[in-house]
Amino acid sequence: MKKTLLSILFLISSQYAFASGGGFEDRLADIISWTVMLILPFAGIYLFWKAHIYPEVLAEKNNHPQLQAIKTMCLLSLFVGGLLWPIALIWANYKYPERDFPEEEHRNPGVSNTNDTVAEQETESTDPKIQ
Repeated sequence: MKKTLLSILFLISSQYAFASGGGFEDRLADIISWTVMLILPFAGIYLFWKAHIYPEVLAEKNNHPQLQAIKTMCLLSLFVGGLLWPIALIWANYKYPERDFPEEEHRNPGVSNTNDTVAEQETESTDPKIQ
């Protein structure tokens, strides 16, 4: 037992296990480290971009009525460090209730529809009989 402990202690103290030249291991470590240093930043930028346009993609998929505003908020979020991204994500996920609006004349009896009035005025002003 004493002899085994002494031989293990000798091997550890003389660093016999680490005495190899390491030619292959060093080259492999260099290749892996350069690969990680070159690819990781691009992969990080790509993932950051994909995460920031996710609300926009979701809004397009759901045919959101305020798609352009969500797109703008996603773009602004890229420049302010992602502070607006959670708001854009919540906004893109919001489902507006389907409403059946009553006819214009039933909503405000006695008041004519503004669009009809404007359309009538335009046709009257372009009527050649009046001029």
